[in-house]
Amino acid sequence: MGNVWYDEAMKTALKIDVAMLDAPHRRALEEVIGCELASNQRLLISVSEVSLSPTSASRPVQTLADWTSVYDGLSDREIQEVDEIAQTRANLTRHLP
Repeated sequence: MGNVWYDEAMKTALKIDVAMLDAPHRRALEEVIGCELASNQRLLISVSEVSLSPTSASRPVQTLADWTSVYDGLSDREIQEVDEIAQTRANLTRHLP
C-alpha cells in the first residue's frame, strides 16, 4: 500500500504518502475521509481511546417492557399526533419504489 510509516512509540499512528497509494487503496481512503486526496498530501491516521462520559456509562439498560408503556397517559388524539410525526419521519429516510 505504498509508503506507510508506523509510529512504534505510540503504536497508534500511521503516515501514508498519498502519491504512493495504488488506485483502489486511495479510493478506499477517500471514501473513509469523505474528500479527494491530492498527490502532494500525506494522510495521518491515529487511534486514541475514548473515555465514556458518566451519563452514558450510567444509563440504565432499556428493555421491551420499558417501551410498552410509552403511550400511557396520552389521549387517542395525542397518540395519533405522535404516530403522524413518526410516519412522516420514516418516509423521509426511506427510498421505496
